[in-house]
Amino acid sequence: MVEQQDNVLTQREREVLVLVGRGLTNQEIAEHLFTSTSTVKLCLHHSCRKLGARNRAQAVILALKRGAFDAQEMYSLDEMADLLASLGPEAIEKVAQLLKQRLG
Repeated sequence: MVEQQDNVLTQREREVLVLVGRGLTNQEIAEHLFTSTSTVKLCLHHSCRKLGARNRAQAVILALKRGAFDAQEMYSLDEMADLLASLGPEAIEKVAQLLKQRLG
């Protein structure tokens, strides 16, 4: 049986996943965090295991869904607005409707 604590991401694992979400390579993440690529790979391996993810992309998505970090740690509001704008007006309207429902 896995202890609940074993599923909690460390601060370093969260940092690595945020940078993966921004599209950085292992080498770029290592340079950004002043560590080795081996450490980055190990953090990714542990993150995937803890989250039950098959790969790094799925790990980022699952971490976001489970609240390990929020999207604002990965992207600024301006960057998120740019991402949403790229979806087109119909998608933006649907997102606005969903937000109105969820925010009350």
